[in-house]
Amino acid sequence: MAAAAGTGLSRIAPSGAPVEMTVPGAFGEFRWYGSTRFSGPRLSRQFFLAPAGEHRAIPTHAMPGATRRVTPMRGFDAIVFEARDRSDSALVLAGPHHEATTWFGGPAPDLVGLTSMLSTFRFTDSADGATLVPVSDLLVSQPDVAMIGRSEQATLIVRNAVDVLPTLPEWAGLAVAGGELWRAGRVLDDRGLALVANTPHQWRFILAGESLAMDLVLLGPESGRAATTMSEDSVVEALGQLTGRWGA
Repeated sequence: MAAAAGTGLSRIAPSGAPVEMTVPGAFGEFRWYGSTRFSGPRLSRQFFLAPAGEHRAIPTHAMPGATRRVTPMRGFDAIVFEARDRSDSALVLAGPHHEATTWFGGPAPDLVGLTSMLSTFRFTDSADGATLVPVSDLLVSQPDVAMIGRSEQATLIVRNAVDVLPTLPEWAGLAVAGGELWRAGRVLDDRGLALVANTPHQWRFILAGESLAMDLVLLGPESGRAATTMSEDSVVEALGQLTGRWGA
């Protein structure tokens, strides 16, 4: 069976890099998320990016009854949530299209601490993606950036190839249009491994091209979903349409 035609996408990575991709329709329609990490003197922080509005689940599900404090900024709101017992808290940078969230694992910073943090980063939102970058890259580095696509059928993680190259297998992969393709085992418990044995769900499919690398997992019985009807050959055929470029 021929793979469904690919869809061309233009997105902006959390670092601000433009990303062009062709994503096979066989893996469903993706909703895009992201993550980025920062490190520097007295700083180590991870932010998770999501479509706008997802932070509304924090006071209802993640931290029931959490307090909420909003500071208007230019182009977005800085929203601080704090658990009633101050055991956890989160900062959300909420724009019209996307939001970026970081968790503190303890009490929320005071006004001085929040102001200092907000002055360290620059958050810019657009319909094609949000960027979160250090105001000065002389003191703060951004070593880990990923775009994450989620559909009912799959999870697709997209990174700059330079960040992924050290972790790629030493042996040559299968040559496809987008670069080289490998498969690798998934980290699952014994029950999960039994559920996906001898199906495409037992593998991660890793594709590395000149400028970006993509890691795709098909969601199935281990995630409470039905097993895919695609054979492994069909999956590989669809992955042959997966192409892209990270950066200009």
